[in-house]
Amino acid sequence: MAGYDPNFLDVSVPLPDYSARIAGRVLRSPTLVEEINATYVNYTVVMDRDMRAPFFAALNVDQGQFKTVPRSDKWRIDSRVGPDYQLNNDYYRDNPWDRGHLARKATAAWGRTAREAKMASDDTFFFTNACLQHARFNQDEWLALEEWVYACDLDRDGRLSVISGPIFGDFSRTITPEGRPPAMIPSAFFKVVMFMNKSDALETRAFIMMQDAEAMADRSGRKLFDYQNYQVSVTEIEERTGLVFPDVVPASNPLYFSDSTATRDARERLNVRSLPERIETNVPEELVGAREVRETVRDEEIDVFISAAMVNPLGDEREGEWVSILNLSNETIDLSGWTISDAKRTPKPLDGLLGPGEGKRIQPVSPLMLSNKGGVIRLMNGAGERVDRVQYAEEQGRKDGETITFIHRSLGWVDPAKTAGMPPQKAPIRILNPDEDNPALDDDL
Repeated sequence: MAGYDPNFLDVSVPLPDYSARIAGRVLRSPTLVEEINATYVNYTVVMDRDMRAPFFAALNVDQGQFKTVPRSDKWRIDSRVGPDYQLNNDYYRDNPWDRGHLARKATAAWGRTAREAKMASDDTFFFTNACLQHARFNQDEWLALEEWVYACDLDRDGRLSVISGPIFGDFSRTITPEGRPPAMIPSAFFKVVMFMNKSDALETRAFIMMQDAEAMADRSGRKLFDYQNYQVSVTEIEERTGLVFPDVVPASNPLYFSDSTATRDARERLNVRSLPERIETNVPEELVGAREVRETVRDEEIDVFISAAMVNPLGDEREGEWVSILNLSNETIDLSGWTISDAKRTPKPLDGLLGPGEGKRIQPVSPLMLSNKGGVIRLMNGAGERVDRVQYAEEQGRKDGETITFIHRSLGWVDPAKTAGMPPQKAPIRILNPDEDNPALDDDL
């Protein structure tokens, strides 16, 4: 089992090192390569002995050698690591927690022959390569990022190196199967994707994908599940995990962490407004590349919301799709020059006046096409600044003729069953009658 190859790209990218705060938790055993590396076909895992979870899985990807192979689904304990240092199927049975692959089966399934690819695919079904991921997160947001990696076309030659792992918050939830010790549930997951770009230089994209709100600094506790995806700096991942990536990785990432890394010139030239940088990304079009100017975000300053949308109408899709916006400020808003967009197509221009407390339904939304597979809707003002952004999941987009309501700016849909007993959101919005142009606030607020 060759495992992760640090020289897979033209630039050497060794495995991460470990800061003093986590070095003592690294599982060491004479049965492992260099006493810490559990190697598999095309990837390597290093285990956290305290959490009984991977610190990370490091995977080499050759898109040019992908093969379609049968799925194994036969999960196994890795005897080299030992049963005491990995979570078995007891932790995933009869609950909403999936065995979330870190090295994905389809992305690892490559080789010169179908047999080699099948061996690589089967090798991803070890519990050492799994983490507790909520079913909705695993099958939607995490899968969307995995699909982006699988089809990534930013690279020069189809070769990528990908390092993924969990982030545990200070107050993570736990799961305790009968007769088993409790296990902590990750608050978030990270993914670092490295490749040689078309100019023969190393580039990196780094992500933190929240599984609950405490994974990020605000720790507001307002919602049990967040599911927002962020493009971030590699340094932020290091701060949150204790891992230390080789210098070439943060140096090739386009996002900044602090004043020491973002010069005044870079901040002015690229419109870097806040540090550490976190760019919401739910579709590939939102990713920020090297030397790309950031958009100005005024979500917290301008009280105009995307309040609801009809993504999958009954009848004619193009004519039936609509988006509602709501003015919660005390001023009349002139919508001249404002637009809504899905981050993929030509924006839809808006016009007219929107008085205080008034709502407006935009229908049809053409040239937009609201995807039934999940997506993003953005509201921009006449100065080209982002006023609001919402995202919706595939499970919502598939529901015929059902209105999607967005109860918190820049958040998107929250399942009420998952927020029962939680403190209320800021200014929840409910559409009382989706056939009217004037959405109303919940009377119970």
